[in-house]
Amino acid sequence: MKLFCNSTASVLIFFLFFSLSSSNPDFETLLEFKKSSDPFNKTLISWSNSSSSSSSLCSWIGVTCNHERTRITQLVLENQNLTGSIEVLSQLTELRQLSLKYNNLSISKDFSFSPWRNMKLLYLSHNKFSRKFPSGISELHRLHRIDLSYNQFTGEIPLGELIQLPNLLTIRLEMNSFTGSLKGIGSFSSLIEFNVSRNDLEGEIPEILRSFQDSSFVGNKNLCGEPLLNDCGGESQSGGQIDPIPVLVPPKPKKAKKLSKKALILITISYVGLIILMGFLGFLLCMKKFSKKQSNGKQSIEKKKRSSGFEGKEEEGMMVLFNGCLDLSVDDLLKSSAELLGKGSFGTTYKVMMNNGYSVVVKRIRERKKKEINGFLKEIGELRHKNLSSLRGYYSSKGELLLVYDYFSNGSLFSLLHGNRGPGRTPLDWGTRLKFASGVAEGLAFLHVANDRKLSHGNLTSANVVIDRENNACIADAALCHIFVAPANVTNNGYKAPELMYNAHNYRKLSQKCDVYSLGVILLEILTGKMAVYEGETSLAKWVQCVGKEEWESEVFDFELPRDKVIVGEMVCLLQIALLCVAQVPNDRHNASVVHKMIEDVKTKGRTSATFVHRGDANNRSTDSSRSELSDYALPAQNTSF
Repeated sequence: MKLFCNSTASVLIFFLFFSLSSSNPDFETLLEFKKSSDPFNKTLISWSNSSSSSSSLCSWIGVTCNHERTRITQLVLENQNLTGSIEVLSQLTELRQLSLKYNNLSISKDFSFSPWRNMKLLYLSHNKFSRKFPSGISELHRLHRIDLSYNQFTGEIPLGELIQLPNLLTIRLEMNSFTGSLKGIGSFSSLIEFNVSRNDLEGEIPEILRSFQDSSFVGNKNLCGEPLLNDCGGESQSGGQIDPIPVLVPPKPKKAKKLSKKALILITISYVGLIILMGFLGFLLCMKKFSKKQSNGKQSIEKKKRSSGFEGKEEEGMMVLFNGCLDLSVDDLLKSSAELLGKGSFGTTYKVMMNNGYSVVVKRIRERKKKEINGFLKEIGELRHKNLSSLRGYYSSKGELLLVYDYFSNGSLFSLLHGNRGPGRTPLDWGTRLKFASGVAEGLAFLHVANDRKLSHGNLTSANVVIDRENNACIADAALCHIFVAPANVTNNGYKAPELMYNAHNYRKLSQKCDVYSLGVILLEILTGKMAVYEGETSLAKWVQCVGKEEWESEVFDFELPRDKVIVGEMVCLLQIALLCVAQVPNDRHNASVVHKMIEDVKTKGRTSATFVHRGDANNRSTDSSRSELSDYALPAQNTSF
């Protein structure tokens, strides 16, 4: 009887182990992939069948699991010298990211992408994939980036299927043997990176793709049209090749009579006289333009008043400089070379390179809200804070207004978060992001209590946050909304508070609570890596508010950020702060100074002690008293674990 019980227990343990293994389909899939790709067990040593528990599976090299630790969501095995086919990996149906770059892997003839319906990032470059483009790509509706470059693919590119993917940002297919044309493309509304260089493509480049650089198309000898230099206009009907220029061989001419010496002299004199006349007329024209320019310059200098004070009425042609600005005049600005940086809500922005090598930013204002602006510009020019881009000076005349700021070569927060997010990009690390978040909040808090006017920004976006040499986030265009009119077609709806959406042209509705909402959107950009308007129409704030907390780590947080336990905890804290900022009701939003203090708690104390003010308590404090009382509030602990 005892022997029977022992035997029964052994059988039960065996079946329990077997059922545990069979209940985890990804376990067997990975072991099968290891068997074919690493037959000598040189790379995937940690992939062992000694234990089939989900916890051990998630600790294998290159493997990341979902929240429940039951299915694989990421598989990253780059430069591991793996061989064989990847077809078995199609059974990993919950994959969000697959990166197998720099290996020696291959696919079979019937391989299909269709099982990977949850895939967002697919990096398969630098392998030995051949045959035609795999089928089923149109079913990957969540796909953001696909990189099949540096392989041996042949056949046509299924552009008709790729354009059906609404979230696609990157297509990299360079260094293959794709054939056919690029015709049949409707539109790629979200595409920011496209490269099909060094293939065997032919025909004309569609207009929708001409905004990309020529490096995206070079190496296709039969491809033509902008941005390539070879024109398609000379193609023949038959072969598509440019017809050679016909060479006409004229009949042997009859012997003509020679011109007399007198006729030759008259012809020569006529040509010389014509050249002299044209040169003289050109000289007169240049002198006339130079004289007019010199006259205008003198008038401008006579009218110009250089001052650091603001007594009296505004005079025409006045150049005003504030403390800390280099000695410059309007003539220095006009004579220096300028580069267009962009067009914003209030005007056009230029980078002006002075003759002394120093660069400044000059903003040319379109329309004023107030005729008398000297007093207000004085207040803005006196604002000094490490997280504000200070107004250094301005030039004002009857029909012209130029604002002068420092130039920051590190660019804007928008460009650092959203620019060139394809392969090869250096990710923005979490520590730097958290510093930027704190800096924007601190700069906004300073602006809100800088004087008795209760200043607001009115157009706070990640593009209006620039990064200085010390890697500080500095808010640009501070308080310009009080004196300048933004055109009606400039909306930035992703950053606008809900109360402004129904008062698009009522600038009296602008408030500091609107700025806090915009700050919350910037925090969400920092956390998600997504733009303020998500997937074309939905605002980022609304999208995040609809995602359940249990999906924050897998769905909300930027895939470039590490999933370290401490870092994830800090990201959760910052996300909770951002959600408080984008509350629908203005009175439910904290003051900017309180938001800054909360972010500083996340930075200095970490997730375990980072805490949150109750909305009612925070908003009952006045703006003036919040500065002295921030250190006194008690913050109830939040459970931020998953």
